[in-house]
Amino acid sequence: MKRIHNYIVIEISGWERERFVNLCCRHGVTLYNCQCEKEIIRTRITRKDYFQTRELRRKCHVNIRVVKKHDIKFLFARYRRNYSIFAGFVAAFLLMFIASRFVWSIEIDGNHIYTQEAVLKFLEEQGVTTGDKVKDIDTENIEKVIKNELPQITWVNVRIEGNVLKVSIDESKADELKSENIDGNIISEYSGIVEYIITRSGTPRVTVGDEVSEGDILVENILYVPDDYEENIQQFQTQAQADIFIRTHLSIEKELETSYVDKIYTGRSKTTYVFNINKYEISFGFPKHLKEYDRIVNDENIKIGNLIALPVTMQKITLNEYNECEYEYDDEEAESILNEKIDRIIKHLKQNKVQINDYHVNIERSGDKFIAHADIDATVPADYDVRKVIETYE
Repeated sequence: MKRIHNYIVIEISGWERERFVNLCCRHGVTLYNCQCEKEIIRTRITRKDYFQTRELRRKCHVNIRVVKKHDIKFLFARYRRNYSIFAGFVAAFLLMFIASRFVWSIEIDGNHIYTQEAVLKFLEEQGVTTGDKVKDIDTENIEKVIKNELPQITWVNVRIEGNVLKVSIDESKADELKSENIDGNIISEYSGIVEYIITRSGTPRVTVGDEVSEGDILVENILYVPDDYEENIQQFQTQAQADIFIRTHLSIEKELETSYVDKIYTGRSKTTYVFNINKYEISFGFPKHLKEYDRIVNDENIKIGNLIALPVTMQKITLNEYNECEYEYDDEEAESILNEKIDRIIKHLKQNKVQINDYHVNIERSGDKFIAHADIDATVPADYDVRKVIETYE
């Protein structure tokens, strides 16, 4: 059976409908997919053949009802006088063309230390914002500035896809703990005993088993090179580099209030939408009958084909109402929470080249607080200040 794409579905009714079909075949008018349904014949016919059946219809006294038109020409004929549709297509094409000349969205990925807001603010300070022309964006220069100004970023790739500026970065977690060498020397961040040292550059001041204090120079930034007779010693300044581990004692102290406020959700919620057009915001208002609520925001940048980003951002905001109730921890609950905090810190330290030899945790109640004291016997990199992690990590 021949497959046609541009056709008309018709229904033939009347006493001489079979004669009409035979006459069509005799005159070269092809009917496709003929189906008999009670007193009608349903079939398909091309647009050209349809207009050739006028005389045959008159001879056979049949009625033809058009059921469906499957032809692009019929669509153009239907809207041939509706100029607003044509104008709409032209306007949409022009808007898409103009929109593709500008950057309407900036996407950041790979960031953990720097938040997305911090990176976007930094780019804005460098003069890179949404609404800039694509041709004015110097991706290589942006990469250089990010590497120079944000030291914890070790790799960055800036590219333009459609009218979306994509910034992919890689951050060094080790640098988060790395302390700066003073004048190229390696300075001890701890008091303890040297357990391991491998010097790659510079002159070591200590050996394995030596006891050192915080602030001592472990590896000097000078190379001493004697001559053949070991009489005249030449000095060369260099950047000290070494792997040094010191066994020391660390302490952790975490506090927990005896009372806390918990949220009891009422089950009432409300969803609203906010549209941001460049720097303008259109809000549909927020409900006033919710007293206290959590706010969950989902941002979505409207795109065409995942490449052309429109200068419109839609925010779906869900508000979940809750009531605040005050409770108090008992000794068992407080001990469990504080131990969990200490365990998370220990786990994080292990992930940053810290060897935990042993540790003890003591929890006591003091007034309206529970206080956890942890004494840690650890072997740590000499130039990593892991105490910053202990102070800030939860």
